[in-house]
Amino acid sequence: MLVKVKKRSEEFDKAKLKTSLKKAGAKEEHVTKVADKIADKVKEGTTTVEIWEWSIAELKPLDPKVAEAYRTYKKPKRSTS
Repeated sequence: MLVKVKKRSEEFDKAKLKTSLKKAGAKEEHVTKVADKIADKVKEGTTTVEIWEWSIAELKPLDPKVAEAYRTYKKPKRSTS
């Protein structure tokens, strides 16, 4: 039997979302608009993948190039040493 588990559990942090949108190249006005909409949607049990997908969907009509950059961005892996 296969069971899906969460990799980790953490609190939703609107500031972290804003930082990641800025790193993708989003304008400040778009960052605020998207982060506010996502913050309104987040409920207990929401996954990071859902937040990521919602963010792309909200960003795409505002700036398709930045939405694509956000979609394809890979976080650098943390060093284990």
